[in-house]
Amino acid sequence: MKSIKIIALLIFLFFLNSCENNSNDKELIICTQNFVYGLAINLTKKTTANPINGNIIIVAKDGNYEETLENSDPNMSFYGAGERKGTYIVTVTADNYKTFVSEPIIVTADECHVTTEKRTFELELK
Repeated sequence: MKSIKIIALLIFLFFLNSCENNSNDKELIICTQNFVYGLAINLTKKTTANPINGNIIIVAKDGNYEETLENSDPNMSFYGAGERKGTYIVTVTADNYKTFVSEPIIVTADECHVTTEKRTFELELK
């Protein structure tokens, strides 16, 4: 008899919990397994707007975090800050061009991935 009362109490508590108001619950979010970069950088020559190629190093820095962006040939786009939100300063060094330092770039994220911030920087010849 005692075990029946315990079972009945457990069932009551289960139903009480399942009948709770779920209006504040978030919708079920299903994330993809895609790897998303926070930064996508392209470079052009200031006078012609032609893409720049050659020996190029692009570094993104957010506080103590620092990353050299990866080049994606043949379109000469550079990607970094993979799945990492933050506020980045991007420094570009390239042969025969003046060093370029960007304004802060804010990379945000949702529940699943970062939102890619795309920028095209115009570099000046030395």
